[in-house]
Amino acid sequence: MNEDERLAVSLKKGNQQSLDLLYCKYAPALMGIITRIAGNEEMAEDILHKSFLSIRDKIDTFDPSKTSLFTWMINMARQSAYDKIKPVRFKDHRFSETVFDLIYYKGLNVNDAAAAMNITVNELKINLRKAIKNIQELKVV
Repeated sequence: MNEDERLAVSLKKGNQQSLDLLYCKYAPALMGIITRIAGNEEMAEDILHKSFLSIRDKIDTFDPSKTSLFTWMINMARQSAYDKIKPVRFKDHRFSETVFDLIYYKGLNVNDAAAAMNITVNELKINLRKAIKNIQELKVV
């Protein structure tokens, strides 16, 4: 059993110090991911806090035979970020950029990216086109 798995077991037993250790170890990396999705550092700090509360509350769902603790925590943080930005997704161009990131940088196919964003494939394609258009407009010729 590695250190992260021991921390997860300890956290499952209600040891708050385990959550503190996970925070110290992984908060900077998760903050970077969340900030990229949210596009706003202040909002990202709030999401990071809520992500760690979700990690604590849902630690019983972590299965070390399926994934590493860090990967599981990344997924929890991403979901928290997506849940937070979803209500404003069409009002903010960052949503289109997030779609672009999921497809081109994370390598997700359109079906998986749409599921991750909790939108239809058609909505995803529309936002992907917007992101590409924004990039083309920024291109210096």
